Amino acid sequence: MKIDAIANLAQESARVCLQQKEKESADITTFWPFMLIEGNCTALVLFAPDFEAKAPIFKERAKEGWVGNGRDWNSVAQAIVKEQFHQLAGEFRFDSDAGHFATYGTKVNLTVLGYALKIAFDDDHILRDILFRAKLQD
Repeated sequence: MKIDAIANLAQESARVCLQQKEKESADITTFWPFMLIEGNCTALVLFAPDFEAKAPIFKERAKEGWVGNGRDWNSVAQAIVKEQFHQLAGEFRFDSDAGHFATYGTKVNLTVLGYALKIAFDDDHILRDILFRAKLQD
């Protein structure tokens, strides 16, 4: 699957999800291991225990400083937004640290990003491709 296909798949999946008008306060299945949480604010999160599944991919780039923590996933998400959803670049607020990845925004925008991140998480080739262009966060 080409990286350019992420945008099309994510946008189509987001349209289907939003048409179902789900009212749950937390979606822990659609984007697994990413979770969409709705409450006082709407966030897409990934927690440290789930980093381990992709640790070997990040370790391949350890000499460059990648470790696979929340800040690294933050870099992956920002690269996806920049490359695939540039029109949404100002629509997310990223607040990640070593122990978790988190971004805030509207449910619509987070749904699109959630599908794109899930695609990258599930496909090692896509994740590796993104890492080559992502900017490592401090």
